Amino acid sequence: MMDALLLSLTLLLSGTGPGPVAVKAEIQGLYDEISAATLQFATESDVDLFHEVLFTPDWTFIDATGKVQNWPQVRALAIQALSAPHPDGITQPIQKMTVEPDGASVVVNMNIVRAIVDHEGRYGRRDEPHTLTETTTFRDRWVRVADVWKLKSREQMGRPIVTVDSPD
Repeated sequence: MMDALLLSLTLLLSGTGPGPVAVKAEIQGLYDEISAATLQFATESDVDLFHEVLFTPDWTFIDATGKVQNWPQVRALAIQALSAPHPDGITQPIQKMTVEPDGASVVVNMNIVRAIVDHEGRYGRRDEPHTLTETTTFRDRWVRVADVWKLKSREQMGRPIVTVDSPD
């Protein structure tokens, strides 16, 4: 009985790495960091440094039509976005995750929230404030590089869905 207990404890403590729950928590933390930082980007160097730290050098983006874009192509759009108004909030909750020997596949919903004033009356009476939430589903591929998780690819799984909530 004591031998079985010791063997079980040894196997438990000598695992090959963190379990799926710990990996999910760590990657969700990285999504939270990405979302918060994106709201604060002010310069090209902010974008470049962030990419260097959290993304692999060969990172790719596949849009909803299947078009593959590399980092220099996406970087140009990210730099352009610096001059646009920042959203009020971004969240990226994990919907599903599969941990594999060489990384993790994650389905995540990116929610971008913006407060607007509807001058055209598209969502009700003219000049009324509204909150728009744009939700886009992605399949992301994460890999471990020198004991650090890095995003290797992002594939958009469909068109964004916009919901409109009237303010309280």
